[in-house]
Amino acid sequence: MEKEVRLIQSIQRAFNIINCFNNDNTELSLPQISEKVKLHINTTRGIVNTLVANGYLAYNSEKSTYSLGLVYINKADLATGNNIKRLKKMAAPLLKDIANRFQVSGLLQVITNNNIFTIENISPDNSHYILNSRVNLTYDLNSTASGKLFLAYIDEPLREYYISHMEYIPYTANTLLTREALEAELAKIRANGYATEFEEIGLGVSCVAVPIFKDGENLFGTVSIIASSSVITAVMASALEPLRNCAQFISENIRP
Repeated sequence: MEKEVRLIQSIQRAFNIINCFNNDNTELSLPQISEKVKLHINTTRGIVNTLVANGYLAYNSEKSTYSLGLVYINKADLATGNNIKRLKKMAAPLLKDIANRFQVSGLLQVITNNNIFTIENISPDNSHYILNSRVNLTYDLNSTASGKLFLAYIDEPLREYYISHMEYIPYTANTLLTREALEAELAKIRANGYATEFEEIGLGVSCVAVPIFKDGENLFGTVSIIASSSVITAVMASALEPLRNCAQFISENIRP
């Protein structure tokens, strides 16, 4: 039997107050907070004032309301950065194995603020020539495998926004340049569970990518391989399972 953990009442009450704030309750008055946490208003006032003094809540004197403080911004960036570093470290051996086995470059991409960034790029050890993707460069959504995965799995309103505001740049003759062609490709991606990019953003360069889901349904990022078009054509069928295994491993180790 697990030992029962003893909670510090005053600290738990502070967390309860912080947790009152969400998308539906961005600003609350002191009486509203008191009602939500079922505490006497004087007790609530003391905890709230302490949270304000430490930057965890902010007070609007004109409206007599409270909201979450700016302290969370830096802490959220720190938490995200630590998680990314941890995922990179865990994914690197799997990406290295894929890179060496198929003589391709293995990429790990994540989604931040509705943009896709490459955060890890691993090349094969014994290849004379390699193709890489630039780290921290945003992706064109209609002409890259990871960009198309993003469009395929985001919520419908956001997908509609991006498609209706798409700038279709003709990088090559293979670039998808119409809404109809793009939507047909997205339907194919959802049916197959992976996306391809055959010389759509650069001649001679191709890519295949699989999605990484958080909590089983929300797109977190992608795992992909990039190489010459002839290499990708030759190895894609064999590489899909290792790519999916890598994506699943990352998915299972994403922290909240």
